[in-house]
Amino acid sequence: MHPTASWLSRAMMVRPVACIFLAWTLHASALPVPSIHIALPPEPGTGAEDAGRILARQITDRCEAAFTNAAAANLQIGLSVDPAIGVEGYRIGDSPGGGIRIAGGDKRGLIYGVGKFLRTSRYDGGGFTPGSWRGSARPASPVRGIYFATHFGNYYEEAPIEAVRGYLDELALWGVNHLQVTFPRWHFQGFDDPAAAKALGRLRELMHGAKLAGLKVSLIAGNDGFKSTPREFLRVPVPDPLHRRGDFGVNLCPSHPGAHALLLKDWGRLMDEFAGIGLDAVEFWPYDEGGCGCTNCWPWGARGFPTLGRDLSRIARDRYPGIQVVLSTWTFDTPPVGEWDGLSRFLATDTSWANYILADAHEDFPRYPIDRGVPGGLPLLNFPEISMWGQHPWGGYGANPLPERLQGLWNQTQRKLSGGFPYSEGIYEDLNKAICSQLYWDGNRSTTETVREYVAYEFSPDIVEPVARAITLLEANHQRNKIGPQAREAFRLLDESANKMTPRARKAWRWRILYLRALIDRELLDTQGQLRGETLKKAFEELTSIYHAERAHSMPIHPPVIPGPQNGKP
Repeated sequence: MHPTASWLSRAMMVRPVACIFLAWTLHASALPVPSIHIALPPEPGTGAEDAGRILARQITDRCEAAFTNAAAANLQIGLSVDPAIGVEGYRIGDSPGGGIRIAGGDKRGLIYGVGKFLRTSRYDGGGFTPGSWRGSARPASPVRGIYFATHFGNYYEEAPIEAVRGYLDELALWGVNHLQVTFPRWHFQGFDDPAAAKALGRLRELMHGAKLAGLKVSLIAGNDGFKSTPREFLRVPVPDPLHRRGDFGVNLCPSHPGAHALLLKDWGRLMDEFAGIGLDAVEFWPYDEGGCGCTNCWPWGARGFPTLGRDLSRIARDRYPGIQVVLSTWTFDTPPVGEWDGLSRFLATDTSWANYILADAHEDFPRYPIDRGVPGGLPLLNFPEISMWGQHPWGGYGANPLPERLQGLWNQTQRKLSGGFPYSEGIYEDLNKAICSQLYWDGNRSTTETVREYVAYEFSPDIVEPVARAITLLEANHQRNKIGPQAREAFRLLDESANKMTPRARKAWRWRILYLRALIDRELLDTQGQLRGETLKKAFEELTSIYHAERAHSMPIHPPVIPGPQNGKP
């Protein structure tokens, strides 16, 4: 239990919020405060307890401010829920008797208000300086999700579960409201495989942490099967001239009666695995994994895929009434075979089983839903590639900030999105997650503005300009074979900025992955791209430790490995 948990509970039970505020007369100012009291509403069940837990944890992790009782505190922060604010909205204001009040329209809105308050505050050696931002806000997009890939031994699989849950708290502070995961069956022999049971247990732990942070949870599925799938049930491989459609060989053909029955049976079993958590949405996925190229299923996106999705959606809604259904169109018509047109015809007569269409691609955003309309007239989501684009191994070189690219992709959608689910392989693209969440919150807010807020919050308000400039230079050097001389300038800017940060901020993983990225780029420039030298070796080893990637797959996840000296030779 976090050390602040006990007094948060006592504060909630002992005194009404209004009385606590009357005892505090110091108005929030630009001066640090050494002690804080968080006042929760007297009635339980509002979600304020979780918001208070997150607020206290973030402050104590960043500075020396202490939490104490109301009478001894220099600053009072009151948390409450007011449905009049609106769903997922928040309001930050000054309390009549002094102090600061953060109110949310619901639990999620309260957490988002706490996030805004934290990001506009300051943390230094003198304690905590409360932010002066006052006002209210509500999100523009209803779906502000994140997809956690759980495979190849990445962070979400290998890091301590409490660390991942803490990370979910931090994403919620940025306005993320939905966690999406998948159960990759091609790893396992069946549901009774011990490894499968372990993976399902991990997914339940992630979902539980997400629920505590106010996030909804959803599951991705396709026509993938287990290793034990009978061969006669397997798909006909789909055409893939552009090599965009991963296939581990155990996808099923839903046109085969036996395979179709097995897909429905396994899907029902999978739904039941999360009965204790409660699923809010499911998403049906066409490719990578997925697809069948037989004459009855092809074109997959126009025939076999939506037919199977409709069947699976009925099972999902039978178990979870009110569950939302997302239909993905990932890599449709690459190359063109009529999938977009075919899906539009399929949905023209019945969209009752689907709620959203998700669209995206490896490069530019698909033109079909922008130019010709979304199939079925459904709301449109995106799936921005924030993890794998342009580097290999993914995240192996540290942070991969992409503000300019993400701004360009957002502009291509012409503000027609209702949100999305960025694809995440780990924590190295943390800044990209913040950028996407803020685009969903307010599509008119530039990615540059989010970068500046991120730097001020995570590092220091004193170094916003040089660090933001360094991030621009790092993005310019994103391609590993095109690192230019600006790598030295990026490292210089970060190295000098480190001297203006608190020791805690300098040691935090967000700073280390950014700093190490600049250091690695500088070294690669000097070695003309050769992976050699003790500096690079230590940098890659530190990244491996931060990612908990010691057992990760070497191809996509694990940072490069530089062998040490052997037999006294370099």
